[in-house]
Parts: sequence; structure tokens; C-alpha cells
Amino acid sequence: MQKYSTVASRNLIRAELKMLKHAENIMVLTQFGSQKEQPLNKTDTVVFRRVRPFNSTVQANPATGYSETPSITAANFVLSEGTTPTANTISYTDVSTTLQQYGVLFKFSSKAALMYEDDIPDDMAKVCGDTMGEVAELICYGQVRAGTSVVYANGSARTDVNTAISLKALRKAARAMETNRASKVTSMVKPGPDFGTAPVEPGYIVFIHTDLAADVRDLAGFVKRVEYGSAIKPVHPREIGACEEFRFVTSPLFTPFADGGAASAGTGMLATTANVDVYPVIVMGEDAWGQVSLKGHKHTGISPTIIPASEKNHANPSGMFGYVGADFWMSSVRLNENWMVRIECGASDLN
Repeated sequence: MQKYSTVASRNLIRAELKMLKHAENIMVLTQFGSQKEQPLNKTDTVVFRRVRPFNSTVQANPATGYSETPSITAANFVLSEGTTPTANTISYTDVSTTLQQYGVLFKFSSKAALMYEDDIPDDMAKVCGDTMGEVAELICYGQVRAGTSVVYANGSARTDVNTAISLKALRKAARAMETNRASKVTSMVKPGPDFGTAPVEPGYIVFIHTDLAADVRDLAGFVKRVEYGSAIKPVHPREIGACEEFRFVTSPLFTPFADGGAASAGTGMLATTANVDVYPVIVMGEDAWGQVSLKGHKHTGISPTIIPASEKNHANPSGMFGYVGADFWMSSVRLNENWMVRIECGASDLN
């Protein structure tokens, strides 16, 4: 309970838009991925379905994700004169995920509501939005960080890592994705309360922690965002630049595996204690993962709670307290392990 704060009666739609506006300031991963909207009263399970590439094979264990690489032999498609070709069919891959409800709630006393002079309701709405944005982002980050396709900046395991990101590692990730027929990202979620996407310049989106920005800027051929010119638009406000087909987007929420790497002495890499902190770099192709989006005025959007202390009921008969908060439903899931790659690297210690 915040003892000395206040909240004013307000339109819930305006409160929702204010919260969403502040949530979007920190949302990076949640602006990408395949989007789904779950209607009301249609269970808590969301199914993502896509057409499999023709004549492709699928991993036997769905728990580790799906690998769908087509096997095409041109000679098998030669037609004989006067003969109808053998008919084929298509198949689908379904991946399901279960929605979870998340919420933020603040409480204030009636005395604070009557006597405090600052505009605390706006601050509460901002904090709700910021917090929910971080929660949604961490839900998605936890999902994509657990992907099974990984490239190490050096060595063959996380415990070997003691070097920074390199073009070689990025190219290795892109090669693996291209082999598995990954497509470059061509769209992102539109800003604002409504569901929908907006087109972006095709490329592989690379999500990095802000600690890695200096190393990325040192890559050969790196182009700063301000040097794009009018022909290319940034894919996200937090994009810092591009190198070859890679577009780099930063966030302070993409935390490393603390002390997960090799001994840090003499490496020049950041370390929490004695070992190098290992940073996941997520290289993303189109539709590699999916989510139920934190958007809109519906079941999958923000549902604000604005209850003034003056509103008396059986739980608050004397009007001693009120609430400001919000809740939302969300889930995310990896759809194709081989359309995203996690590069594990260190971050240069700038000191």
C-alpha cells in the first residue's frame, strides 16, 4: 500500500491507452514474432499453424522445436507427354501455447486521496505501463533465449566463451538459418492499441543487450542508424544500426548468463566476478516464434483497474482505500528452432 498517493476518476480507455503508450517504450521483442489474437470464450490455448515446405521432414520430438528442410529433386518433376502427373498434397505444422494472466496493482489510502497535491494517477498509470511492458518483454525473452540453435563466439560451449561478437559468428548464424529456409523479417507490430503489422526493410533482426552496443559498432562495415538515409527506415526506435543483412536492436532487459563463460582475467570482457558474463545475441528470421500480443481493447489487451477510494462496497464499506492497476493475458512460443539462432558472446569491458 502506498499511504500517501491519490487517484482520480478517469475514463478506462484513456487509462489503457496511457499504459500501453508507456509499455511500448520498453517493448522490443514484443514488436516482432507471429501475432495471434485469442477471442473471448475460446479456451486458453492458442494454436499457431503454418504450411510446411513441400516434401520436408520434421523433427520427431516437438518438445525441442521443429526443423523443416525441404528435399527437392528436380528430376522427380519431369512430365511425360500425355500423362497426368502424380498429385501431391500439402501438410501443416501446429504449435500450441497456453495463455497466462499477469497483473500489476497499486493501493492507496483515502487520506492520501483527499490530501495529496501531486498528480499521482498519471504516475501510477505510467508505472503500470512500464512494468507490464517489461513483464511482456521478459516473457518473450525467456522463450527465445531458450532456443536450441546456438553459435558460440569462440569454443564449443558456453563455459568456453571469452570473446566479443564478430561478423564470423553472425555469418555462421545466417548460414544455418538460410540452410533451413528461414526468411528475413519483413514486418513488425504497429504502434498503438490496435492489432496489425507494418512492413519493414527485409533483414535479419538481431536483438542485443545494451552492453553489446559498443562491440557491434566496431564491426567492419557497420552503418549507424543516422546514416541510413531516406531509403531505409529503422525497424524499431531502439535500432542502433546495420551491418550486411543484420539490423541491431538493443534493450537493457536482455540480461546475460552471469559468470557463465571462461575465466575473465586478461580477456578484457565484462564479468560479474571471476568468469566472463555470457550475453545471448538473438538472430531472428520471420515467423521463428509467436506470441499473443499485449495490445488492443480485447481479451489479449490491457484491462485497467481504476477504483477510487470514494467507491464503497462490501470489501471497502468505509471507503478507506482505492486501487490503480492493470492485467493482461499473454504467452509466447518458439515455432521453428532453426529460424532463430542464439549467439553467445562476451561484452568488452570499456574500463
